[in-house]
Amino acid sequence: MTRPTAAMRRAMADAEVGDDVFEDDPTVRLLEEETAAILGKEAALFVPSGCMGNETAVAVSTRRGDAILLDRDSHLVYHESAAVTELLGRRYRFLDGDRGRLAPEQVAHPPAGPEPLGLVSLEQTHNWGNGAIYPLPRLRAVRDSARAIGLPVHLDGARLWNASAATGIAPAEYAACADTVMVCYSKALGAPIGSAVAGTAAMIREAREVRSMFGGAMRQVGIIAAGALYALRHHRDRLPEDHIRARRLAAAIAGIPGVRLDPAQVESNIVIAELEDGVARLPRFLQSMEAEGVRVVDFGGPGRFRAVTHLDVDDAGIERTIAAIRVSVQAAAR
Repeated sequence: MTRPTAAMRRAMADAEVGDDVFEDDPTVRLLEEETAAILGKEAALFVPSGCMGNETAVAVSTRRGDAILLDRDSHLVYHESAAVTELLGRRYRFLDGDRGRLAPEQVAHPPAGPEPLGLVSLEQTHNWGNGAIYPLPRLRAVRDSARAIGLPVHLDGARLWNASAATGIAPAEYAACADTVMVCYSKALGAPIGSAVAGTAAMIREAREVRSMFGGAMRQVGIIAAGALYALRHHRDRLPEDHIRARRLAAAIAGIPGVRLDPAQVESNIVIAELEDGVARLPRFLQSMEAEGVRVVDFGGPGRFRAVTHLDVDDAGIERTIAAIRVSVQAAAR
């Protein structure tokens, strides 16, 4: 939902560009190098979207017919338009995590299935789990369990920056728990477009070919990469502001009659709440919120809705949101 800042737009307008198909765009190369360094990986590849980043990582880590072990509410399952199953020919082996977070014993003793397991996929932070953060010791234990049964690990780190900002743990510490990691420049950091997948140099060479297969080869894309590079350099340090505002919002929502929410579950910038008797009421609630000038989204459960704090939401925006929710809860009950 964020829009580029004025400084980001200037960086994009002034970007030095080349032809990225020939790996000749200096701004893209710089973005990939800095991202890889922050994540402690050998190399990174700029891709148009987080979905393409995840799917590219799956493609280089598995074979057609393999199954991916993951939480059933993962982004890979719900939001990737069946690319993993229909385009890549992989399958899913579902586990039920704690707000999306797998336990090492679940990975060590996975459920049986007809397809061979090829990969463990994790999500940090977990979108459907109210932005739940994997504690680093648990993430390491899950990685060790995966390695013990011969499986590589992919980390969907679309919101890895938020996990790092919330805990003070460097992104490289989290990324070290995975063979491949995807990070997003638009979520949290506010760039207009773009993500990256990182791993070994050999994997990223293969990933470049997969990106072309998906139609993701780009030409003078340094104009876009410049926005991502600006965000990477300038917008990570401000993320705790979003987390503080999310906690304020959660605490206020929890006090509104007719809405269920445990504020203790809000660990980063995602707030998921539920209307009581919400199946019938949610459409009216969402319409009222839109009329009040605040956008929240239906989030896939009986009466559940999601609000996300970000670069364009200030303190006054939080107060407007709280007021809009109070009005809209009453409007939905009529």
